[in-house]
Amino acid sequence: MKIHLLGGFLGSGKTTAIQSAIRVLGDQGVKCGVITNDQGIRLVDADLFKQMGVPGRQVTNGCFCCNYQDLESQIQSLIETEQPEIIFAESVGSCTDIVATVLKPLRRFRPDVRTTLSVFADGLLLHMLLVDGAELFEDPVRYLYFKQLEEARMLIINKVDLLNPGQLGDLKKVLEEKYGNSLVQFQNSQDKDSIGRWLQQLDKIPSLLIPESLEIDYDIYGAGEAKLAWLDQEMEIESESGGANLGAVDLIRGIFHKVTACKYAIGHLKFLLNGKNKISFTASSPRSFSIKIHPAVSATLLLNARVQTEPETLLQLISESVREEEERSKISIRIRSTSAFRPGYPIPAHRIG
Repeated sequence: MKIHLLGGFLGSGKTTAIQSAIRVLGDQGVKCGVITNDQGIRLVDADLFKQMGVPGRQVTNGCFCCNYQDLESQIQSLIETEQPEIIFAESVGSCTDIVATVLKPLRRFRPDVRTTLSVFADGLLLHMLLVDGAELFEDPVRYLYFKQLEEARMLIINKVDLLNPGQLGDLKKVLEEKYGNSLVQFQNSQDKDSIGRWLQQLDKIPSLLIPESLEIDYDIYGAGEAKLAWLDQEMEIESESGGANLGAVDLIRGIFHKVTACKYAIGHLKFLLNGKNKISFTASSPRSFSIKIHPAVSATLLLNARVQTEPETLLQLISESVREEEERSKISIRIRSTSAFRPGYPIPAHRIG
């Protein structure tokens, strides 16, 4: 059996890569499972995999490293009930030091399982940070972000379809200088052939290769996590005139525009409409999107927000967006659950240096 760990910053496209890989492998008759991970409890991505019919488990309320025993339990549960040939395990996007705290423990405690780690980065965001010198994030968050890249032996530069040839060429030059010792792959995770090349590379990684553990300052790492507000919210939207879906989409636009108007750096804003339509924004996302809207008297909306600000500030901003959309569209929005917090100090269960 194989376990493919995926690391990388919020919004780097890890979930999309797993979805595409599972489709490619499914066409080959390979049975897969997935373990999603988040600091919160209600996960957009977990619901998406459920919608796909993919056997899945969750590690919630903290990262894999801090909840390592829960990760082990979810792996064992998948093995016993589903017998997958491959498990994809997607770590929290604000997590680093995965080699020492997750990969090496898995190899120690499960020596019969072939385990790999791929670190993903949004190509456009990386270009903004490395080439343009944009200062989107505060220093502790930047520290966390670049530590993720530093520990990568397989570095996936994702969403390359959003880069023009000049940007791609400039980024390749900088990456060769800074990360020349890593296997760097440029990928569009919505493209079947691109995903196929990634899967082939995973199979080529020597099973006995032991990557080096990071030298890392956990105080700075913890401060980086604490700079990001995390908010999860479930909403029900009702409209007697059949405008529930339209109201939900307008609310999504309103939240995104409020966050960007305040110049809060976005890790990710993920929305799941009616349990199946995912709309996602990152710091590098365009300001518009399109989605087919059908009339409906009711709709559901799940929000996972990870934004560089205070949790109370983010909650107030979203509450204002809800009130404004209710008044504008004459709809009713009921909040079913809300969780707003900042991640705690990372304390890994194991760390193999």
